[in-house]
Amino acid sequence: MSKFANVLKIVGVVAAVVVVGVVLGWLAGHSPQGGSSSPPAKAGHPGDLVPAVSPVARLETNRTPRPLVPHPSVPVAARSPGAPNPNLITNWEERVDVILITEEPESEKAKKMLDIFPNLPEKGQVEVARHLSNLVSDGDYASLSRYLTDSSLPQPVLDILFGDILNRPNSLKLPALLEVARDPENANATQAHDILELFLGEDYGTDWNVWQVKVDQWLRDNPN
Repeated sequence: MSKFANVLKIVGVVAAVVVVGVVLGWLAGHSPQGGSSSPPAKAGHPGDLVPAVSPVARLETNRTPRPLVPHPSVPVAARSPGAPNPNLITNWEERVDVILITEEPESEKAKKMLDIFPNLPEKGQVEVARHLSNLVSDGDYASLSRYLTDSSLPQPVLDILFGDILNRPNSLKLPALLEVARDPENANATQAHDILELFLGEDYGTDWNVWQVKVDQWLRDNPN
């Protein structure tokens, strides 16, 4: 064998050794610590698999649990002011006509109209309020006075009832006006206040106790 061939053989052996060394070094650098790339076996039956735990799940288990705060119970309202009335009377015109054409006394007609009044639509309440102004006697006015001070009623209805009380005797009118005046939610409160001032000749502001005393005194001095 020539000298040149021997040189090539030696170079090939050296190159092979270098390549093997590089490969072994790369494998050693990428092996997990401990020298084994397989996960440790879980104690138990042979062949059982260890479930993988995601980083998110690991973080969740390390969190400190927060105490549960109970939500307060919210009472259920019977019916809000703007909610539909389940007892609304839609055929109110027929009902009113039937009441009016009967031969019953006016007091009985007024009683029946007062019974249906809360369940009427606004148009029906306006119509019935006019009839009640004529049908309810002074002696029975207490049954109607509660609607005069009901600020939740539509304004047209309150205006009719307010006009009615102005035509009643002073013994009914002044106490009713005082109840309206002391309610800031009532749209007729200012007008009632002004009328009381005309009767009493003084303005007592919002001191309703003084107003009451002065109204009582005026009625004693000015009987019907």
